[in-house]
Amino acid sequence: MTYWSLWLDYPSKLLNSTLNKQSDMTAKTPLALRVMRLATFSSLCVVGSFIHPPAPIQTIAFDSAPGFFTALNFGASEGALVTGLGHLITSIINGFPLGILHLPIALGMALAGALVGAVNKVHLKYGFIPAALAGVAVNTGLFAVAVPALGWYASLLLLPFLLAASILNMGLAAAVYLALRGRLRV
Repeated sequence: MTYWSLWLDYPSKLLNSTLNKQSDMTAKTPLALRVMRLATFSSLCVVGSFIHPPAPIQTIAFDSAPGFFTALNFGASEGALVTGLGHLITSIINGFPLGILHLPIALGMALAGALVGAVNKVHLKYGFIPAALAGVAVNTGLFAVAVPALGWYASLLLLPFLLAASILNMGLAAAVYLALRGRLRV
């Protein structure tokens, strides 16, 4: 089989995998262990929220890397929870610079985490590549949510910073995922 033939039936595999609400690993995991895992990776989002790449808005931080790793390793639902909570935590720490707009941004981040987990589940060996691209695209596309507060000009100026931070967050998450793939069962 060639590389391209693996991806020909990709959309149907994605649809079938997202119809399953829990991944195989999550279905066997006790609830207490899942809550502990969510708390641990959400606390790593707090640590990442203090690491800011140069950007005009301080909520651009390394808060989504733990969420993306959670989505890659443990599935879409847990990844969505951790990325959404991670952005809300970062917003709280930095004083909500965009105001109420951080709620739809957090929902968008949760969507990005769910998409990363769902796309990665389709093909476990190379699924992280299209999952990373999808996560970066959704994360970067969230610049449009800032338009009501900042206007089009300032939002478009924010775009390169969001793209760079998205690539850095996803790169860190993918690197840790590749290093620990199959070893981390918690």
